[in-house]
Amino acid sequence: MIVKREKSQILNYLEDSSNLTSGEADLVYVPETEDEVKGVVRDCADKGIPLTVSAGGTGTVGARIPLGGAVLSVERLKGIFSIDKKRKRATLQPGVVIDDFLRTLENEALFYPPFPTERSAFIGGNIGTNASGEYSYRFGPTRAYVHRIKVALSTGEILDIERGRYLADKEGHIKVGDRVVKIPSYKSPSIKNAAGYFSKPGMDLIDLFIGSEGTLGVITEAEVTLIPALPPRFIIVIFLPQESRILDFLREVKWSGEVHPFSLEYFDRDSLEFLRKDFPRIPDCESAMYIEDEEREEVVDSWIELVEKYNPIDTWISVDKKSYETLVEFRHKLPENINEYFRKINSHKVALDIAVPEAQFPELFQLYQEVKATGRVSNVLFGHIGENHLHFNFFPQDEDERRWVMETYEQVVRKAVGAGGTVSAEHGIGKLKHKYLEMMYGREGIAEMARIKREIDPFCIFGLNNIFPENLL
Repeated sequence: MIVKREKSQILNYLEDSSNLTSGEADLVYVPETEDEVKGVVRDCADKGIPLTVSAGGTGTVGARIPLGGAVLSVERLKGIFSIDKKRKRATLQPGVVIDDFLRTLENEALFYPPFPTERSAFIGGNIGTNASGEYSYRFGPTRAYVHRIKVALSTGEILDIERGRYLADKEGHIKVGDRVVKIPSYKSPSIKNAAGYFSKPGMDLIDLFIGSEGTLGVITEAEVTLIPALPPRFIIVIFLPQESRILDFLREVKWSGEVHPFSLEYFDRDSLEFLRKDFPRIPDCESAMYIEDEEREEVVDSWIELVEKYNPIDTWISVDKKSYETLVEFRHKLPENINEYFRKINSHKVALDIAVPEAQFPELFQLYQEVKATGRVSNVLFGHIGENHLHFNFFPQDEDERRWVMETYEQVVRKAVGAGGTVSAEHGIGKLKHKYLEMMYGREGIAEMARIKREIDPFCIFGLNNIFPENLL
């Protein structure tokens, strides 16, 4: 095991894509085996040292950034133990890079559906945040693809949790190792959601750990479900002259029954401006839709027929591998450019990550348009419109702008929560969104999460200030 103590060696573990700058740690452990993980956790518990689990650093809410104590990096726990083609399962360690995993699966004609958009992420972080990516419109988030995990607890236990084995009883009690824990009384929304501890009647124990953002233990191994390799795919990007047609287009895609894409993504005018330096052929237009689907003649024809109804200013469509990869880069480049701009203006990430039920999305979309129309602060709006989930990023340049943004942020969150939505559809809560999680579940719900944290992590060392403030423990 490597132990890093020099400040220069630790700096890389004090940042992620949130641009949060308050990180500090005394040392970093880089274990190479599960036994070494167990030893580190036990030692930190005995000494009362806070321990932050560090994965790939692609998160946007500061979850992997320590606020003191030690860091446990899973970067060397990168073994793929097995790929079972017959059962369509893979067993692997938490430090496996998603892109490496996908490439390995290609050789076996298999695929991992919930891969995140940022493919340099680790599978452990993927599970720890219930991440999702550009194909989640078709396949859903990580939760549905995690069959088994092993977790190192601060009590010294290694839990081996297989889906279907430990379920909550009618009174809401669930077995966790040698203890029985009562699940929260709130119910997680049945939409795309990565906000707080998962809870629903009769829930599976594994789902409590998925999305727990490193606050309950260290995932040391996971068994995930796979599907057959995807067929050849094509991408079509349509540039629309009128923002008002977006919802009409969305309804037709969802309810026509003619198409069922892998990806259904939206870009507003400001998003396209962020991409123009990389893609100068982008036309002057109000918005764009990015669609990926199976490359079959009848599917392509259906999309072309549908798109033509909306009189696009321009349409880009992949015709070979090179043009396909160019359009994939078009999709991936936007969040990269946004994160780069946050660093340029020296701001931590300020971004709404809201999703709402289907019936409430038109109202949310209209609210976003009204906020944009004020022209008060530069912003971009883009993302997974097919799942009623958009990323609304703000770029405040001074204190007055920041104050207005935070007031607006809170107003939007309250309306979304009132409509049955979630304050985080995929990025999690981390250290930046405690206030909004409380709006969603109330003080009682947050207190229930803190109770579960104390029961499963009685030494209270893991992921302090993730999900809820440390002062609640």
